[in-house]
Amino acid sequence: MDPTESLRCSKSKILEGKRIVVGVTSSIGAIETPKLIREFIRHGAEVYTVATEESKGIVGEYALEFASGRKVCYNITGLVEHVTLYNLCDAMIIYPTTANTLSKISLGIGDNIVNTTAMMFMENKPLFIVPGMHRNMLQNVREHIERLKRKRLVYIIPPRMEEGKAKVPPVKDVVLKVMEVLRGGYRGGEGGKRVLILSGGTAEFIDKVRVITNLSSGKTGYYLAETACRKGHHVEVIYALGMEPPYYVKSYKVITSREMLNKALEVGRDADVIISCAAISDFVPEVSFNGKIRSDRDITIKLKRNVKVIKELRKAFPEKTIVGFKAEYGVSREELVEIGKEKLKEYDLDYIVVNDLARHYFGDDYNEVILIDREGTLKEFKGRKSEIMERIIKEVVK
Repeated sequence: MDPTESLRCSKSKILEGKRIVVGVTSSIGAIETPKLIREFIRHGAEVYTVATEESKGIVGEYALEFASGRKVCYNITGLVEHVTLYNLCDAMIIYPTTANTLSKISLGIGDNIVNTTAMMFMENKPLFIVPGMHRNMLQNVREHIERLKRKRLVYIIPPRMEEGKAKVPPVKDVVLKVMEVLRGGYRGGEGGKRVLILSGGTAEFIDKVRVITNLSSGKTGYYLAETACRKGHHVEVIYALGMEPPYYVKSYKVITSREMLNKALEVGRDADVIISCAAISDFVPEVSFNGKIRSDRDITIKLKRNVKVIKELRKAFPEKTIVGFKAEYGVSREELVEIGKEKLKEYDLDYIVVNDLARHYFGDDYNEVILIDREGTLKEFKGRKSEIMERIIKEVVK
């Protein structure tokens, strides 16, 4: 088996079934091209590579071949590779694109395999151009860039300006743009479920600069999103404090529990499964002070019980599968199970996951959890959080 096959869909199935031509030119940014190729494969794409002869001085043939698992085409032969690749593939991306290559494409000059293949894709299938050059050169090809922007199905992915150079943008930014165009946004594989995940710890304002919160790391939500994407589901995450979701997952940043609820009521309309593993504040200040409270005296803050987000979600979405998480501290296994069953019934959940923070605290890479379903069936999982969340996704997203 080709070694690249072990990577395919290891992150998601967003690009599964898509074939992409990657063109390589002699900008120094070409040293990043193998990483881009591998990232496309991790999201399911098949990748073919064409490159200029000059690029060999920047990135070796074997590096590109290793990245894609296929031979690199440097010249057009009697096999008319530019036509074959156009017929076979869904899109082409030139990463990086030198000033020379960009200008020739703009002028319709096809004097090597990269330019000529680009001519095939131009205004027929998506063509992504990623400039990588000195700032002065970028200024001198502005007219060509503007001309290309007006072309149908041509996408210029802007470089990042750094150290006087127009450097190729990070691989993840490029992959996101290609996903957006080829899949109409963030999507899972065909037949996947739409999964909404609430993640991280919310914060409630005491005044305009101080909050009460908790130490939730957001790791559980991250691993749930990562696994659900890998399984081919369409995933969206609403997250507060803590670890950000994987870059390829559509996400919404909030801070307070009320913001999380409002966004969940909005996004949740399209979800099949809602998983709330967020550490949502149970109490909020009765009064939030305007401005900043002076620190030269003692103050008393009165807290009131907060709205139960998961309870409101069940009211709004009675037909959806809803999964809750409940963390306790320093209780016996029997108490933990009993609390879980009570909350499962109280909030009319399909599943609840319970754990004891006295065993594994916020931020720990390991955990011990018990999954309880409506029938009271218990399933216990121990180990790395990433492995546990994979098993939970398998159980609750069907």
